[in-house]
Amino acid sequence: MILFDFKDLDAAKSWYGVNDTVMGGLSRSKLTISPLGYGMFSGHVSLANGGGFASVRCEFSPLDVGEFSGIYLELDRDRSKHYKVNLKDVDTPQSTVYQASMPDAKHQSFGVNGGSIIHWQRIEIPFTAFHPQCRGKPIERAAIDLSRLTSIGLVIGAQQSGDFSLKIKSIGCY
Repeated sequence: MILFDFKDLDAAKSWYGVNDTVMGGLSRSKLTISPLGYGMFSGHVSLANGGGFASVRCEFSPLDVGEFSGIYLELDRDRSKHYKVNLKDVDTPQSTVYQASMPDAKHQSFGVNGGSIIHWQRIEIPFTAFHPQCRGKPIERAAIDLSRLTSIGLVIGAQQSGDFSLKIKSIGCY
């Protein structure tokens, strides 16, 4: 099941940034759509003022994904940067997320967009890999309610300062 197909120019409208500026940091991020048919999560992570993370999030009406095993992303990423995916259900408090790291690619393909080669990768993250966190720290909490998923987010943190960009073709459930 495809949740987001970034070929649609309106696909980024419901995504918004949640950066370390909420704690006084200076990082910034956004999700935009390339005219070449993919989304771009990009920005800059700054360690100034105690910062160190940038993220984007999309909220939607409760969705039942309980029949699926996990989330997949078709993307092209810089191997030197490490990204994570955040999920929320209807009962997840504001400062809490269920988070998992993006693993290595399951499948790879190559495409040409605008004269440059894109190394599309499909990564799969089982729902069992998502663990509850509050402000970046693990917490004890019941497993995410997959029958009432309401949010997905992308995050770069772990004190990885500098510019970043992650190209995304689609996000879905497998």
